[in-house]
Amino acid sequence: MGNKLKAISKISVALALLGAAVPAVEAAPTAMAAKKATKKAKKSTKKVVKKSTKKAKKAKKTTKKKATKKVVKKTAAKKPAKKSVKKTTKKSVKKAVKKPVAKKPVKKAIKKGAADKAAADKAAADKAAADKAAADKAAADKAAADKAAADKAAADKAAADKAAADKAAADKAAADKAAADKAAADKAAADKAAADKAAADKAAADKAAASSNSESATVDSSSSSETTNPTVDTPFAGKAVHTIYTGTNTYLYTTKELTTIAATPLQGDTSVIAYPDGITTALTGKNAGDPAIPVTYKGQNLYFKGTFEGLTSNGLYPDGYYYALTDTTFYGVVKPTDPSVKLDAPFLNGSTWFYHFDGGMTIYSYQNNVWTGATFLNAQ
Repeated sequence: MGNKLKAISKISVALALLGAAVPAVEAAPTAMAAKKATKKAKKSTKKVVKKSTKKAKKAKKTTKKKATKKVVKKTAAKKPAKKSVKKTTKKSVKKAVKKPVAKKPVKKAIKKGAADKAAADKAAADKAAADKAAADKAAADKAAADKAAADKAAADKAAADKAAADKAAADKAAADKAAADKAAADKAAADKAAADKAAADKAAADKAAASSNSESATVDSSSSSETTNPTVDTPFAGKAVHTIYTGTNTYLYTTKELTTIAATPLQGDTSVIAYPDGITTALTGKNAGDPAIPVTYKGQNLYFKGTFEGLTSNGLYPDGYYYALTDTTFYGVVKPTDPSVKLDAPFLNGSTWFYHFDGGMTIYSYQNNVWTGATFLNAQ
């Protein structure tokens, strides 16, 4: 009975070992691994057998003596299984040893490495392209910004130049109007003075005529033979003054009565020789009462129709002449920086100086002790 239990325990252990050992052997990739697995299995088998033997001895003591014959027969029937288990184990081990190492994982790993490299190369190429595109865009943006800044600077300068020209034109228009207003006032005063003088002269003449009529009608015969020498009219024989005509284009006349217009008109901002001692007043025609100023223009002796008495009030500025219309507006035939310019107070920021010369005009603007000018030449 004890031998049978011992045999049953060994068979059970062998079957258990067979189930644990076979998967380990099948998983071995090489013959060397298979040998190691076999040795390990044998050692484990011995340990388990010893352990089982001890358990069987212990079970023998505790097993009741009334074991039936049926248990003995079953034990006997299981003996051939032990042999079969050993046979199966050896075959499985041999099969595992003979089984070649799988090559598929190696090929798969190579392919995966190539794919990874290709992906990395593509990613690097994409990044380089993206970096180049970003650099190109940044350069284009900078170029566009630089062009926009240059265009804005040019537009600002053009706007500033236009504003300065507009201001100068407005200042000139205002000055011309002020001059015209002053001229009109001066003319009105001159006309009144002339009318007053004419009335006084007429009154004196009437008085003289009345006195003459009251005297004796006897006249000395010698007086009838008396002759008078006519006074020679020489308006161009007096003092000649070089001037710059600063007004607008106007007509000149061939006679001091200002009745016949000369073929050559007088252009603004040009050189004219004037004779202030020869100024007379037109007595007849539509310009009667206007001053007739003798001038030499382009080699011809002609007459300039004035509005007021004198030269400067009619826009004929002698050399070195200048005047202040307001605290910030000046006119003259000298530059504001000329040493001859003397003012009672320093120039104010924003002051404008109109400098007239033979052939054109320069408008100067003053800011922080600096004069900047824009020149306008006469049309040819």
